[in-house]
Amino acid sequence: MNKRFLSLMLLGLTALALVACSGGSDDEETAPEPTSSQPVATATALTAPTATARPAAVPTATSGAAGAGSDAGTGTLEVRVTDAPDPSITAVYVTTDNIEVSIAGEGRLTVIDEEITFELLALEGVEAVLGTAELPAGKYTQVRLSVPEVQIEKDGELVTAEVPSGTIKLVGNFELVAGETTFISLDFEVDKSLVDRQRQGFLFKPVIKLTVGEPGDRGSRTVALPGKPETADATAVPVPTQVPTPTPTPPAQVPATTTPVPPTATPQPTATPTATPDALGAFFLDILDPVEGDAIVSVNTFEVVGRTSVDALVSVGDEFVDVAIDGTFTRTVTLDEGPNIVEVVASTAAGDTDSIVLIIIYEPAA
Repeated sequence: MNKRFLSLMLLGLTALALVACSGGSDDEETAPEPTSSQPVATATALTAPTATARPAAVPTATSGAAGAGSDAGTGTLEVRVTDAPDPSITAVYVTTDNIEVSIAGEGRLTVIDEEITFELLALEGVEAVLGTAELPAGKYTQVRLSVPEVQIEKDGELVTAEVPSGTIKLVGNFELVAGETTFISLDFEVDKSLVDRQRQGFLFKPVIKLTVGEPGDRGSRTVALPGKPETADATAVPVPTQVPTPTPTPPAQVPATTTPVPPTATPQPTATPTATPDALGAFFLDILDPVEGDAIVSVNTFEVVGRTSVDALVSVGDEFVDVAIDGTFTRTVTLDEGPNIVEVVASTAAGDTDSIVLIIIYEPAA
């Protein structure tokens, strides 16, 4: 009995000891609780710099730059001139009194409206600024250069060349951006532009390559525009003319004693069909409709049909048209009542250019 009681007491003490140990363990686990908040404070301190590193000005600056390009405004057009060398001529003085450009869908605008004379051969390998103008921002499709006079200096004499057409038309696509300068360069090829007709003098049929710079691109460095010396006119000579040759007096007719022979009939030449120009060959521009260059219609639209070299740029009424692989192009123009003047201009990167003016008369049906 005593042994059983002793055993029960030992078991009770052991149970108390185990309870005491488990209670102390709980105190040790809860004690470090205040220090468990330290990592939280540290994480908060690290996220603070991340919050301040997000500058709100970055997207604002980007949107502002995009808005500047879309705002209406004006850009600067700079017209330059240069020349390809030709050793056979000592000087070529070109006079222009008007330069215009065509903006898509809005007609022509003037760049230069004063008389300027410049010497082409002094521009070998360099460019000079012919003039500048502030024009509306937009896309332009054509350049027109008025050339009333060209003089050639050869062997110390100044000869006035004949200019068949007083206006040079170049088709080319360039853009003016608000606040930026765009340059276009007119590269005259003198060796192809001048035709020496000997006693009949020089003929000036300009071959010009049009080079267009990107908005804001300054291109190559320019030089001062070389002009015409004041003494250059002193040696000017007129274009030589042919002197009529006197007709010799025919000798007295002697009566023929031979038997006359009846005349032999001369065969009529066979008509040779006109060859169609090859779209891949030499430069050309033909209008297929209207055939004669003019037409009278009773509706307010007309489809202009033409053909040119496949590498040509073509505009019909200041609007670009696509050239097919066979060189054909079409464009439907809207007509006003009465006469309508529609100009078709074609030019190539090699400097070839041609233009045809069409007259289409719209007479509404009664």
